[in-house]
Amino acid sequence: MRVSDMKIGDEAVIKKVTAEEPIRSRLYAMGITRGNRIKLLDHTLKKQTWEVEIEGTRVALRDEEAKSIEVEK
Repeated sequence: MRVSDMKIGDEAVIKKVTAEEPIRSRLYAMGITRGNRIKLLDHTLKKQTWEVEIEGTRVALRDEEAKSIEVEK
């Protein structure tokens, strides 16, 4: 499952980040790394932007970024 498949309020553990550089480095810098917990807080109506909480910090992700983060509940 990917972040883009989660429902609002769902929490999961990050298993893998498949994004290419430099996006991967940006995600790692925000704490989006394997083993961390992530919670989906909200998304836009067309699911183009995703708001997540990671390590107590709220982060906005673009659709391509949300699709590159594999998670497990």
